[in-house]
Amino acid sequence: MGQSGPGDDHVEHGLRLAIIVAGVSIAAAMQFLDLSIVNVALPTIGGNLGATFDEIGWVVTAYSLAAIAVIPLTGWLSLHLGRKRYFLISIAGFTVASVLCGFASTFSELIAARAVQGIFGGGLVATSQAILVSTFPAARQAVAQGIFAIIAVIGPGLGPTLGGWLTDRYSWPLIFFVNVPFGVFCMVTLGTTMREWPTERRSVDVLGIVLLASGLASLQYFLERGEIRQWFDDPGIRIAAAWACIGLAWFVVHALRVKHPVLELRTLRHRNLTLAVLATLALGSNLFGSLLILPLYLQNALGFTALGSGILLAVRVIPTAILTPFAIVLLQRGIIAPRVAAAGGFLALAAGTYALAWDITPTSVAQTFVPAMIVIGIAFAFLWTPLGLIALRGLPPRDLGYGAALFNLSGQIGGTVSIAAVTALGDRRNAFWDNALASGVTWRNLAVQQLSQHFNLHALLVRIAGNVMAQASVLAYRDLVLLLVVPPLLAIPIILMTRRTTASSVT
Repeated sequence: MGQSGPGDDHVEHGLRLAIIVAGVSIAAAMQFLDLSIVNVALPTIGGNLGATFDEIGWVVTAYSLAAIAVIPLTGWLSLHLGRKRYFLISIAGFTVASVLCGFASTFSELIAARAVQGIFGGGLVATSQAILVSTFPAARQAVAQGIFAIIAVIGPGLGPTLGGWLTDRYSWPLIFFVNVPFGVFCMVTLGTTMREWPTERRSVDVLGIVLLASGLASLQYFLERGEIRQWFDDPGIRIAAAWACIGLAWFVVHALRVKHPVLELRTLRHRNLTLAVLATLALGSNLFGSLLILPLYLQNALGFTALGSGILLAVRVIPTAILTPFAIVLLQRGIIAPRVAAAGGFLALAAGTYALAWDITPTSVAQTFVPAMIVIGIAFAFLWTPLGLIALRGLPPRDLGYGAALFNLSGQIGGTVSIAAVTALGDRRNAFWDNALASGVTWRNLAVQQLSQHFNLHALLVRIAGNVMAQASVLAYRDLVLLLVVPPLLAIPIILMTRRTTASSVT
């Protein structure tokens, strides 16, 4: 059955469209930026607030636990409160929480404020994408998805650079205060320009909310803190793992039985949405995994500053920003099908990640990584936009909020799983290479013979041990980046199974 597009009653043109796009884009960018801006400031924050190495990770964990629990609720909340009202509440809450983070004088205050920030930040992501899709005419859906694509890549990509600059030049509270003027701007512009969506007053699915939010939060806690807590040796991790399995399985059964669940899983009956969700898991795992590995390698192995590593990571944002409008034109005019563009993007992402892995050496310089970063940036330009089109184009207006929530949740979960895998495997690969390299250190080794001519025995052993540890660390980083090649390769056959859709079709 055809229709002219999702949410035609809210299609805008001209100046109103430009104002709404600006406000929604800035609001979404704040959330995406906060996914990574705080990472480079963690040592400084820990030192100022007296937090241990183990505790400081909660600055990230508290935010992600809250956000990932809220994202799947956004479709229901948008219907229940009205999409405009819920979006404005999310902006206001996120802005106030940012102020509380900046003024935190104790570590516990900061963690509490970050959790509140995550609750409202989770409401910005999927809702912003649903608003963009509903505001653009059906024939220009590629533009809506392209704008969201640029935000999704530039936000996390620029986060380390901006965070490093603000922390090094000024002070860490500024990484939170920077959200305030943008939040106020978004509230004013969108509050006076955007029209409200119709609401659906339903009975509140209390059981569904509890099961889904607690199950996802438990899964996130298990994945993020498992390695630190020695996995199943820790009772808290065992409880989190058990409840994640029980709570989420219970929720699936519950959601498929009740008439109006908090997250409409029946939206996954749309084939393209389901396949796009699976592919976005792969995209999230590659993006967020690299955002963890590369700064560690650049700063620990090569001696880059936090700002220097952030600037290098920002290189891949440039081709994405330049080429996304070109990709939009190709997709909007039907010159290339979304599934073909996405398949090519995943292939380029795998190739760029593979090249990046082999650039990782103990003596690499910044210029070494630029070609691979450019290839990865090109890949992102041809991934987010077509994936968004595949997932959401053709969804009935009532399903759009749920579809956007599932689409964005998949990227977040993919990133969380990737970070957990990288964290768990990092020490193991380091130990493997340490043993492998140490076994090759004998007096017959030419390098050992040359070093022995310049150092006494004690100094020689110290030097060799240091070299082995440094080389093992670099090889471990390389292995972890090579692991990130796998998800995009797995996504290619998945995305090629999607059906061709047009701007007026409903899957």
